[in-house]
Amino acid sequence: MQVANKWKILARELTGWDLMRRVKSGHDIALLPVGSMEMHGPQLPLGTDTYIAEAVCRMAATEMKGTVFDTISYTWTGMTKYSFPTVSMSMNMETNYVRMVCNELARIGLKRIYVVQFHGPGIALMRLAREFFEEKGVPLAFYGLLRMLSMPQSQYRKCKNGGIAWEASVCAASAKFLGYDATIDPTAWDESVPVKSLPGQNARKKITETGGLVGTLGTDDSHHEIIKGQVDLNIGMEILQDLAKNIASSADAMADLRDAWEDVDLPASWPSTIAE
Repeated sequence: MQVANKWKILARELTGWDLMRRVKSGHDIALLPVGSMEMHGPQLPLGTDTYIAEAVCRMAATEMKGTVFDTISYTWTGMTKYSFPTVSMSMNMETNYVRMVCNELARIGLKRIYVVQFHGPGIALMRLAREFFEEKGVPLAFYGLLRMLSMPQSQYRKCKNGGIAWEASVCAASAKFLGYDATIDPTAWDESVPVKSLPGQNARKKITETGGLVGTLGTDDSHHEIIKGQVDLNIGMEILQDLAKNIASSADAMADLRDAWEDVDLPASWPSTIAE
């Protein structure tokens, strides 16, 4: 995807006046990439999740004439929390920080807000999407890219069926698209090193099978994305474009939702509809 010559997608490249003219002309789409600073073994960079979220946002912004704000890279990492190279925040800190940014975006008139995250499972931002709308009546769409990859039409299935190292391929394509010199080395993992079972793995599986949700933690690098298969830049780029197009296709629906709630006074309790 090519960025239009006269349409700058990055907020940091606009003057304040540029941005406000854009908002007043009806281009009120804000995209906020959210990644992580997380261990991905010896073969992928700490910024893997950040690269992918940022690349998808930039591609989607080009399609929908949106504005991409600076990426939030320090978040709750979950499973890899205690890995030495990982920098993890609390879940509440992630939710509250992203909420503060989105509050400011809404205040200046950006009323179609997209929060896009690659790191999973995205529980902190699922919560935010619900709470933000309930508090402000402003649609905030959370797109968890990992969840989107499981959709039936996803290009990700090409990887599953074709022996492609999907995350490495998407990371490599993202880094190339963004112009970063990221370290991606499929041969770095020593396959002779046995993969350890997580403590309590069988018990956790049984709880999950009953419909419950429990936490999980890794204990070494083998518990996060060992590369299996070939790195394919073309398929990686196809996956990125597929994700971006799905996000961009919701722009009109987001406008409809924005308009439907524009005149609703949320702080005032609405009259009861229960018959007297």
